[in-house]
Amino acid sequence: MKILSLCGSIRESSSSGLLLKAFREVLTESSPVAASAISQSSPDSIVWNDVDLKSLPYFDPDHQFDGVPGVIAGVRKFAQDCDYIVIATPEYAHGIPGILKNALEWLICEETMKKKVVLFVVSPSGGEFVLPYLTETLRTMDLLPSESLTMIVTNARNQLPRNGAVDPALKVDLVNLSQRL
Repeated sequence: MKILSLCGSIRESSSSGLLLKAFREVLTESSPVAASAISQSSPDSIVWNDVDLKSLPYFDPDHQFDGVPGVIAGVRKFAQDCDYIVIATPEYAHGIPGILKNALEWLICEETMKKKVVLFVVSPSGGEFVLPYLTETLRTMDLLPSESLTMIVTNARNQLPRNGAVDPALKVDLVNLSQRL
């Protein structure tokens, strides 16, 4: 299974980043083969590619299809070949972080249409604003978010301590979500 991962927070050790790491660990624990590099994938392996959102140029519609920057072409190629796009994001000012929106704008192309999306909203408030906004954005892009692959984590700082010990109840939720893939 190939995963393209987008973290909506660029903060070092952000809750969104820690949640993605925890989900990746759950997936690799359940896979017969540990996570591997893209070139070393086997049918049973989990291939996980984190996109460094800070490395992406600002979206430029003049180069969306012609003169696409190399880093964007690479991300799009992996997105085209992946089984799922996994997004974890906080809620900023009732919306998605600009850096995540920038990445999503670059992803809009024929090759990424109809990709399934696993969506994590990491927000103390419950994400009541960001969830519908992001879901609508993804659907407009012809991506496929769904309720069954969406999880809201409201107390992430306490459930995802930086020492790596994921809260047992959250781990059960992550395992349950992974089984729906």
